[in-house]
Amino acid sequence: MKRIVAILMFVAVLLVSCQETNSYKDKLYVDYESLEPQSLEVRSYNEALFSIDTADFANGLKSIKDDFLVFLGGDLDDENAIRYLKDFATDTFCLRVNEMTEEKYRDTDVLNNDIKSVYQHLNYYYPDIVIPPTYLYISGIDYNVPSVMIDERGVVIALDFYLSNEDGIYDYVGMPRFRSLRCNPSYITRDLAESIYLGYIERPQPQGDVLTEMIKSGKRLYFIEAMNPSLPDSVLLGYSEKQMNWVKQHEGDVWASLVGNDMLYAKNAELFRTYFGDGPFTQAYSQEAPARLGEFVGLQIIRSYMTNNDVTMQEMLRDNDVQQIFQHSQYKPKS
Repeated sequence: MKRIVAILMFVAVLLVSCQETNSYKDKLYVDYESLEPQSLEVRSYNEALFSIDTADFANGLKSIKDDFLVFLGGDLDDENAIRYLKDFATDTFCLRVNEMTEEKYRDTDVLNNDIKSVYQHLNYYYPDIVIPPTYLYISGIDYNVPSVMIDERGVVIALDFYLSNEDGIYDYVGMPRFRSLRCNPSYITRDLAESIYLGYIERPQPQGDVLTEMIKSGKRLYFIEAMNPSLPDSVLLGYSEKQMNWVKQHEGDVWASLVGNDMLYAKNAELFRTYFGDGPFTQAYSQEAPARLGEFVGLQIIRSYMTNNDVTMQEMLRDNDVQQIFQHSQYKPKS
């Protein structure tokens, strides 16, 4: 009898332990499928633009203007504007990129459903936010524009930043390999959620110390995860599988270094470059250590906070008390 009781107690403790460990993840899986939008229209600007007869380009632009005001809201009687657009639509490199994009995204049903899922998750948490129409286009792999942009006129997604690098297109334009790692279709909804967060949720704050920046980054990443609960950590963080293995193995060592060297409350620029700057690796640790380790640690702090506290994501995101979040997170990785 005593043995049975002991076994039952062990099982109960094990179940509670598992529940506590996974509770932040449990909070992310919500009933969203019944929410708006039930259907989603995503318009392809590049398909319309590159289909225009170049012999009658000005009139062709006017014929699609009403459907694509976010791109064609200017004066289409301006010869310079027409010439610029025609040069873009007839440029050899842009034609190649558009052809690759059309081939990669010949069937957009999966992409549209993934985008719809992000919007439905957003509606679950923030029903008052109204997302404008969504458009797909190509930028010509223009480094000067983000891959996803949002304003009151529309959400625009540059599909040429999500072609993968199978034929070396990103090598051709000189994109660093650590950056082209993220140029594949699995990053579209991740980047979409990040743009929504930056455009609608995040409150501007002056740069603080390292801990403050970690919490700030962790909040952003947690929101992205909430919009994409099945997103792998490698995509969420922009790491390769090898880099993910490194941070999992050395999380405790990174934390011990931060605490042991009194870095949490430091504000010097060199530390910020080390822990938040993008790049192929973090030299201070190893060439196998990924960049932006501060973002990784910040995400773990927020996950721990959501696991150990009965709060909603919205409450957590509104809470600007960094010290309170840190202390109540009970974040203590093993070295």
